[in-house]
Amino acid sequence: MTDRIAAVLFDLDGTLVATMDPWDRCWTDYAADHGHTWTDADRTRTHGHGDWARYLAAVCGLDSPDRVTEDCVDLMLDRIDAGQIPLLPGVPTLLATATTHVPTGVVSASPRRFVHATLAHFGLADTLSVIVAREDHPDTKPHPAPWLHAATLLGVRPESCVAVEDSAHGIRSAHAAGMRVFAIPSWPATRRPPESDLAHHLAPTAARATLWLHGALTEMTPAR
Repeated sequence: MTDRIAAVLFDLDGTLVATMDPWDRCWTDYAADHGHTWTDADRTRTHGHGDWARYLAAVCGLDSPDRVTEDCVDLMLDRIDAGQIPLLPGVPTLLATATTHVPTGVVSASPRRFVHATLAHFGLADTLSVIVAREDHPDTKPHPAPWLHAATLLGVRPESCVAVEDSAHGIRSAHAAGMRVFAIPSWPATRRPPESDLAHHLAPTAARATLWLHGALTEMTPAR
């Protein structure tokens, strides 16, 4: 990295919160209830992709993606409230490391109601300078627009931002926005996607990510 880091933007699902398996179980059960068997191809298509409700509605033969969204968000928030979905290990320290030095934000392809309720549940909302959810821009991941929107709201150049992601769609999205992508992969080690080559740095855990991020921020952070 050569430019100073002006902001760190985080994905939510699978990056900060352990929601990827619960989302998959939610979609699997919802599809089964409507006569569709959820497959690995469905998982690859929806992981980190903002139009999952439209896709799920289509494969289930339903007319209302909005209804699918509401049903699935209700189920996921019930699981969070019941303590069934935690923050991923090392995330509090990772976030604290970033917020100590630069403005931070969340850029998510999940619905706004889910994103804001989840961040509030874990006490993270007030630490963030910007929150971008699915409804906050007409285009969603893997389009770069959500990341660009977050940078605009912060008043920083996209190329001065670090984007922290876990999914192939998310990495492609942030890279297309011109950001430096730091990946904490959620994919199996035996199924590394080609998008991983777009990441500037890969770390197996948030704890390992914190070490790299601290070094990058202390060397390349502008004065606040």
